[in-house]
Amino acid sequence: MNPSLIKEREAFLKRAMTIPVVEKPKSNFSGTSEEKGAMTSVHRRGPPSVSTVSELRSLELKPQLQGKFAVLSRIVKYMKQRHLEGDTHPLSVEEILEEAVLHDTPPATVKWLEEEALPNNPKIRVTTDAKFVFKPRYDIRTRKDLYQLLRRQELKGLGGIYLDDLTESVPDVEKILNMSLFSHSLSVDRQTRIWTGNLEF
Repeated sequence: MNPSLIKEREAFLKRAMTIPVVEKPKSNFSGTSEEKGAMTSVHRRGPPSVSTVSELRSLELKPQLQGKFAVLSRIVKYMKQRHLEGDTHPLSVEEILEEAVLHDTPPATVKWLEEEALPNNPKIRVTTDAKFVFKPRYDIRTRKDLYQLLRRQELKGLGGIYLDDLTESVPDVEKILNMSLFSHSLSVDRQTRIWTGNLEF
């Protein structure tokens, strides 16, 4: 072998010996192999299985610690659902958290919701007594209200109304759209906008 390669190898080994080495700590468990196998199988098991439907529901209802915006999103969705079910009375933040099953919300997040997030949210309206209620895009309650809104949009030249905006304003949009009252004056185009079928313009 080349003497220069031997010298380089020896220099490399000397440098390698000076570098500190971290060794894997040895286990203090001195059981038999059967006990070790049982121990590892315990760690490999997942969460306990749920046997009944009631246990599954109770697991779903348990509140989880979440980020601020996840809590805000759940609150807005809950308030929208309340509005669509006909529950339009305003609630305080504590009442909202209680009804939406968000009991473990940190106090800092509750304060943020009261002072900043809910008052500045475009989907939530603040009442004079500092309570909150869902604010739909359009205040529509009946078929006649919808027809009048469509006529106003047409007269002002604003065009149609997005179906998504209607679905968050009216509980049974499909039922209202299929009513015979609108069969001659309503059309839904490909982009899910609703127009009056008035041919005068």
